[in-house]
Amino acid sequence: MSENRELVVTKDDYLAFLAQRLRLRGSSQREIENVSFPFLYSSGSEMLRTYIMGQSEFTETLPDRYRLPDRGFIWYLFSQSIREVHILPEKIVLKYELQDEYRKPFKQFYL
Repeated sequence: MSENRELVVTKDDYLAFLAQRLRLRGSSQREIENVSFPFLYSSGSEMLRTYIMGQSEFTETLPDRYRLPDRGFIWYLFSQSIREVHILPEKIVLKYELQDEYRKPFKQFYL
């Protein structure tokens, strides 16, 4: 498989996703406009990971034996395919390469 892909996440697109997902209105909507991509990515933001997984279409490329309902497991597999990460205040660029096989984590954590 080994196919190279690139995903660009812009702040505007992510803010729109958050507003819709969290059903934000008024002052709550304005509060999220101060998001910082470097902070969100390095802190492991669940909402950012959810958005990235939805936009990357990574899950659809996985063989059935890797598909589990746990998003942490899917993120673990996705992290193995990442080749470059560029995090800027207004966007994130992820370059990744789809693999034929992925290392599974220790069974006590996910299986």
